[in-house]
Amino acid sequence: MPSPEDHFLNRELSWLAFNERVLDEAARAELPVLERVKFLAITASNFDEFFMVRVGALQFMREKGLRAKDLSGLTPSLQWDSIHDRATAFISRQYEILSQQLIPLLQQKGIRRLSTTELTPAQRTYLEDHFMEHIFPVLSPIALDDAPRFSVPALQIILLCAINTGETEVATQRHVVFTLPSSLPRHITMPDADGLHHAYLNLEDVLGLCLHHYFPSEKVTATARFRISRNSDIAADDDVVDDLAAAMEGILDKRLQSPAIRIEIEQGARRDLIAVIRELCGAKNAQVFTIPGELDLTTYFSIANLPGLENLKVDPWPSHTPPQITPGESMFEVIKRGDILLHHPYESFDPVLALLEEAAADPSVIAIKQILYRTAKNSRVVAALVKAAEAGKHVTVLVELKARFDEARNLDRAHDLLNAGAQIIYGVHGLKTHAKIALIMRREAGHLVRYMHYGTGNYNEATSRLYTDISYLTCRADYGSDASAFFNTVTGRSRFVHFTKLSMAPFGLRERLLSMIHSETERARQGETAEIMLKMNSLEDREMIEALYEASQAGVKVRLNIRGICCLRPGLKGLSENITVVSIIDRYLEHARIYIFRQGGRPAVFISSADFMNRNLSKRVELLVPIEDKEARKRLIHILETHFADTSRARLLRPDGTWQPILPSAKKKALRSQDCFAREASRRSKQRNHAPDLLIPHTPKS
Repeated sequence: MPSPEDHFLNRELSWLAFNERVLDEAARAELPVLERVKFLAITASNFDEFFMVRVGALQFMREKGLRAKDLSGLTPSLQWDSIHDRATAFISRQYEILSQQLIPLLQQKGIRRLSTTELTPAQRTYLEDHFMEHIFPVLSPIALDDAPRFSVPALQIILLCAINTGETEVATQRHVVFTLPSSLPRHITMPDADGLHHAYLNLEDVLGLCLHHYFPSEKVTATARFRISRNSDIAADDDVVDDLAAAMEGILDKRLQSPAIRIEIEQGARRDLIAVIRELCGAKNAQVFTIPGELDLTTYFSIANLPGLENLKVDPWPSHTPPQITPGESMFEVIKRGDILLHHPYESFDPVLALLEEAAADPSVIAIKQILYRTAKNSRVVAALVKAAEAGKHVTVLVELKARFDEARNLDRAHDLLNAGAQIIYGVHGLKTHAKIALIMRREAGHLVRYMHYGTGNYNEATSRLYTDISYLTCRADYGSDASAFFNTVTGRSRFVHFTKLSMAPFGLRERLLSMIHSETERARQGETAEIMLKMNSLEDREMIEALYEASQAGVKVRLNIRGICCLRPGLKGLSENITVVSIIDRYLEHARIYIFRQGGRPAVFISSADFMNRNLSKRVELLVPIEDKEARKRLIHILETHFADTSRARLLRPDGTWQPILPSAKKKALRSQDCFAREASRRSKQRNHAPDLLIPHTPKS
């Protein structure tokens, strides 16, 4: 009989499988080349974060000698070894796709990374001039002595140089490093490149070509390029922190000095230089990878976004305005007519922005309350809140300073809002606040009316064009009362009260979801048709997985649409044979959380900010929002049914943790869910613009 550990997949290996599915898109031959390049860059960016956070945490546990097993029965050391093996194979495939598929295609289309050996004399002169004007004054060589104090910056390409100062190389050799800062462009474009749309050299290649300017009386005998990732799994201890803003600034400083987790060294480096790199970075506990090509593939984002090459990119899917909204009309009037559900980015995020901007300028609006977790660089949301505060409205904003990698930006946002006169809360003691909610209070005919936005994604207009999410706009009185109670709880240290409609983590959201799962389980045991459909980013929480296993054993049909991590094993006889798991990787990042329970044919439908992760359900402030509007419920059910019907970009999780593409049958055309949603949004938008101006009655035929 299998042990309970055999019922679960390892979280870290499941995440690596997700990144492998993203890499599959870079290998998809039918996609335009720059779309494939974009997916390659995404895998590199994902990998950076994975090592800084997840592998960083494992390294800490290994160093402490912790041997606690995860759900799948793996100790930190076993996970560490498995990750290294899987990552090594992944890197090999990344560079194989790049060198054998993408680079030849890019060259065919006139996009080429030049080598220094093929430059013409005129191009060399151009590069020398460019280097002396734009690069030489910026970069500084750092000499390394026997006890180097140089702190290697994370995620920057570093060039290590061996310098010969005399006639005998060994006796007089010294070492110097250059760091290539992000303030300098990685690509130097070459003018007058015959037959090429875009010819360029990497910054590190140009530096290598021009090193002699730094060492006019010495000889550079060898160079080695490398890059490190540092542990970013560092958090503030709320129990000993009085000033969270100051603590977060300290944490940002600590990350600059935290232990190296990963060292990437470009293939071909001399052995003695590799030894210097390992000593310099403290490689005793770091994972070291030999990279068979240029370092830092995230630079291919800039190649994917080259202007003027639209024929090498996917045809854009425009964002539409739903038919309920007339351009220029007050959003308050629109919401009063009925609830609005938006499916981003097929439907624009602009109505949400318009609501906040209108509220900031409307003299009838007296207060705005909002949670900010991640925001855009030049945020219209923050600008609207600043304007509202400056206009004298009562603006309260909870800015989550513990949003990983957005801490610095959120500190800046909080300072801007404070200076404008807003009330600022720096998160909640001991928890991250991840809920997506905005509450606007407006005086209308002597009464106070509350308008709410609930969402599954962040108030970030940039990512709203790239991530699929759900927005729900309503002025229902009971939802408004719950919204006020929610803000009182998180901003005023009020005791938690039970809401009429909403559920809040960590005080009942888990229990609400479990009660829904158990209800379907009991219905199945009574012989009733029972079904659960869930869409989320990640499924890791043991209690939720075991509840789904119990539902499956009772005969509940469980269908899961999970983008990334899934620790549940579907298809195990006697345990999970009634559970199917599909993942969709396509043009947009699937980010919405939608939870549907059949409930005897009267489905209970929810959207949420929370995944089925222990951190979401027990360690964060999250919201679960029931959707009661009839049309909105139908649309959410349709969204999930369409995802489960996908035979173009969907993959099916097998019991062993591998993913199998779902292919169309011989009789049916492939269905691509994201393409369906794009076409549906276009049709819905036209319903407003093409209303019939002539009514033609149906008459009985004679």
